[in-house]
Amino acid sequence: MSSDWKYQRTVTLDPATSRPDSTVLVVLSTDTMGNPYELVKADGSDLRFTGPDGRTPLGYWIESWSHTGQSKIWVKLPQPATGKFHIHYGNPRAVSASDGESVFDFFDDFRDGIWTKYPGNPVITSTEPWEACVICEPSVIHEDGLSKMWFMGCRTGAGRNAALGYATSDDGLAWTKHRGNPILQDPKDAIIRTSVLKHQGTYYLFASDYQWNDAAGVINRWTSKDGLHWTGKTAVLRPTEAWESHYHNVGVLVDEHGTWQMLYTTDGPFGYAYSQDGLHWTKYEGNPVIRGFYGGDPGLVKVGDRYYAWHSRGENGHLRIYCSWSPDMIHWKGIYNDPQIGYTQPWERGIGRPEVHWDRHLTDAELVEHEGKVRMYYQGAQTPIGVAEFEGTFAELAARLERPPLEKWAESHSGCVESGELKISDDETDTDPICQRTALFSDREKYLLQFRARCYAGYRQEPARVEKEGWASETKCYAASVYRAQPVMRYVDNRTFARFRMKDNDTTYYEEYHDGVWTQPADIGPNGACDTDWHEWRIVVDGEDNHLYIDGRYVGAHKSSPALLNRNDLRIGFSTYGTFAAFDDVRVTRHGPYEPKIEIGPQEASSHPRATEATRPPPR
Repeated sequence: MSSDWKYQRTVTLDPATSRPDSTVLVVLSTDTMGNPYELVKADGSDLRFTGPDGRTPLGYWIESWSHTGQSKIWVKLPQPATGKFHIHYGNPRAVSASDGESVFDFFDDFRDGIWTKYPGNPVITSTEPWEACVICEPSVIHEDGLSKMWFMGCRTGAGRNAALGYATSDDGLAWTKHRGNPILQDPKDAIIRTSVLKHQGTYYLFASDYQWNDAAGVINRWTSKDGLHWTGKTAVLRPTEAWESHYHNVGVLVDEHGTWQMLYTTDGPFGYAYSQDGLHWTKYEGNPVIRGFYGGDPGLVKVGDRYYAWHSRGENGHLRIYCSWSPDMIHWKGIYNDPQIGYTQPWERGIGRPEVHWDRHLTDAELVEHEGKVRMYYQGAQTPIGVAEFEGTFAELAARLERPPLEKWAESHSGCVESGELKISDDETDTDPICQRTALFSDREKYLLQFRARCYAGYRQEPARVEKEGWASETKCYAASVYRAQPVMRYVDNRTFARFRMKDNDTTYYEEYHDGVWTQPADIGPNGACDTDWHEWRIVVDGEDNHLYIDGRYVGAHKSSPALLNRNDLRIGFSTYGTFAAFDDVRVTRHGPYEPKIEIGPQEASSHPRATEATRPPPR
């Protein structure tokens, strides 16, 4: 160990490890380390662990840290018959080497998220009669120290009264609507699916006039010098091809060469058009350029030599926001198959918002960079507008998209990483769980699944009467006291798996799913976890038995059926139903728990055989 680490303690294990790659939990407290921990950095970043020889680095992960309380650290012991190892500290220049991947056979703490939603969402809501049914399609420009937003509002579910609104903000979060809203309306046509940009001192508005009827609609353009007074309405794009059934959405940018680039959508496919003046457009003869799913609402950004489109995409009857990129606006490729923005805040399903007439819309992404951050404004439930933030520039965002979240998990349209947590709220996960894909486990060798979970909101869906100029979705979501975090501890595929499910505080079910049929739920005992707090879960899979512990208390056990036994292809996963659930610090250890008696010795000056600095454990 390097001489930069001044102090050490010896940890003694009884019994010693009986197999290689054992994982042990070390608990530090003020009783053993002082209050505060004596000579340890306040954040624990100088902790290191070595084997019995005092120089071989050991992988470790800090689960929790408090230098004035209790701290939990997991340490990987690669050699059998290990009866002791060492803790080192006392290096004020050290940076943390805590790394769960060096300790567990599967690990994810979900620190790879891209977007963080504003906790005060939504930032724009319906407050005026002219926008009573719909507020959507935000376009945002930051200039002269002010954020400016143009948005579409609609009084009823019929498109003919769609108009353009305007709002301003000092911080991009608290918005003041213009007192003269709507600033643009047409008594004969809709102004719908609006998109605003500024080029060479002039504001340009593009919008469709499709009114949810048999007419295909056209894309019109207006201009303005101040963003408030719009003139020069001109039809710039008309349907001429068979696939152009209805004109829905349009996204426009002007590239560094002065070429105007447009993506427009119909009843699913995306078309491409280009122009030299923004007025006379040429459609690409190979249209459509994006197809294969129902989607729309493209928010266009060019970063370097790539075009990016954040757009909606329909899966299982729900729209979410995805991202695609292209080198030329013609050849498009999706950036992984998971959504950029999914349903993680209750308002996005219309919960608590009586004016909302949709419950399955996350669309209308609009991105703006300001002060080293990228903000995405988006619409949830077709009425309120929210915002999510990326800590970095557009160039940094483009680089970050090369390393997508949830790479360790099978593709899913239902899970999102946000604020260092995996968040799920989609009922379809009930029979199609989100499962990890980078490791397989065997019930014959036993394994331990550990994670934290909380159910931070619940909802129920009820039928809604669809009205021509009112309600649009067939269901409406209401708040409900539902707490269904559903860990899957034996997953073969979406036709064969086993899980635990909380019904209420007094009832915890074991269930299996086989070819579309659930087994009769078996109650294994009370869980005491049906609330909005974080809870620590431990599941031990041992042969045919599945043991559940929550917050250190034994809940119960149940045996699995033969279809799930003697397998070496098992994975783990998560699902919910009627619940907004969050999961964190997911880890799996083969061979199950190793829980020896641990004794932490007194502090002593570090010995330095060979003076080899152990800054990080060796790669696995």
